[in-house]
Amino acid sequence: MKIETSGLLSLKNPEMSKPNQNNVTGEFEKMLKGYIGEVNKLQLKAEEMDQQFAAGTIENVHEVTIAAEKAALALDLTLQIRNKVVEAYQEIMRMPI
Repeated sequence: MKIETSGLLSLKNPEMSKPNQNNVTGEFEKMLKGYIGEVNKLQLKAEEMDQQFAAGTIENVHEVTIAAEKAALALDLTLQIRNKVVEAYQEIMRMPI
């Protein structure tokens, strides 16, 4: 039985067929900045909801708690990812040339 692969989608990005250092670094930088921006938005939203709750404009405690937990989880995940990247960098630096 022959399997036809002509109908399968290619996972390669045509622009990445010949990756250069600037292109890869730029994409990683954009991705990282985007994720950090999302974490920042969650932190700011949680802080804003805390202030509104303290002022008495929000009555639902669960909404404030959920926003705070989302922000905390996002920050924890970001820190864990950072730690893994640092560990990987340190491991690469320990490799003999």
